[in-house]
Amino acid sequence: MTRILRIEGRGQVKAKPDMMRFHYELVQDAPSYGESYDNLTAQYKQIVAAFKKVEFNTVLIQTSSIDVSIMHETKETPKVFRSSQRLIFEDKINFDKMSKLLDVLRSNDDFNFSLSYFVKDSSRYDNDALILAINDANDRAKLIAETAGIKLNGIQSIEYGSMGGGGPVMYRSMADTAVGMNASDIIISKDISITWDIK
Repeated sequence: MTRILRIEGRGQVKAKPDMMRFHYELVQDAPSYGESYDNLTAQYKQIVAAFKKVEFNTVLIQTSSIDVSIMHETKETPKVFRSSQRLIFEDKINFDKMSKLLDVLRSNDDFNFSLSYFVKDSSRYDNDALILAINDANDRAKLIAETAGIKLNGIQSIEYGSMGGGGPVMYRSMADTAVGMNASDIIISKDISITWDIK
């Protein structure tokens, strides 16, 4: 009967983010679909104008989804058509421009958005974290084997995955313009599971 020892290891490295991701949601309610959609189009044009005003590249504004739903009439509220559009803007981190953009946007409309930071090319950090995870698993296996009086033979299997760090930084349009937007380091993690034959 084959005996095995399965050990999990984890490696973590800090990465300095170099990119920002801005999610922005436009929402317009109106008594008709046409009016709701026209209002949404007008709001989108305002957003593009705001990006141009602070000299962001508007080509980088992408639409992730457009939704139209009917809010049915009730005793308290009339029937309403709701049109929404979700935008994503990704660019190199520029705190000065982003701060100016938020100032311009909040003077135009009330809105929901999220701002997060990430690393454009994380391959170097991924590799470093993976090496640390392998070393962690090996060290644990050797310690257990030595303590338990068993011998590690060949490796039977290796499984690994990753876990990104750095959750989105959330703000609202009502926030103070002096809100801090400095990007903290992102923790990039790699998990690995190594199975040894033992005797």
